[in-house]
Amino acid sequence: MRLFLATVLATTSLVSAADITVTQTGFTFSPSEVSALPGDVIRFVRTGGNHTVTSGTRCSGDGTFDSPLNVLNPLFLWTVPASAAGTTVSYFCVPHCFMGMTGSITVGTPVVIGDLNSDGAVNAPDLATLLSAWGGKGPADLDHSGSVDAADLAILLGAWTG
Repeated sequence: MRLFLATVLATTSLVSAADITVTQTGFTFSPSEVSALPGDVIRFVRTGGNHTVTSGTRCSGDGTFDSPLNVLNPLFLWTVPASAAGTTVSYFCVPHCFMGMTGSITVGTPVVIGDLNSDGAVNAPDLATLLSAWGGKGPADLDHSGSVDAADLAILLGAWTG
């Protein structure tokens, strides 16, 4: 049982970020619209010319990021911050914005496994909910085994944020 709990705790705390590639092709970003989650890495790749990747709207930068995309800087990486969850981050190329060289990143809100009361944290209220559902079914059945049990408790504790 201890080995099982240790394995569940170790595997539930691993989070894998996505690596999303946006390629500059001519005077476009392709794809021009992407979806991401906090922690994901957006990889802007140059194929030619002199461009920028500048956050903002209507060809006006907002200071979130601004990087050249040229022969000396053919790659720009931006890690989506947690503060961007639930927003859309628009960007453009400074010299070619008037030509429509724009794009956007729709940032979703990550689902927190074990957050049974949807407050963004896994903590004592979630533990209380899980314990009150012990032996039953429902949202506290985190491993979808058909019953709230020790495996679900291990998942919740592995995601504990305090």
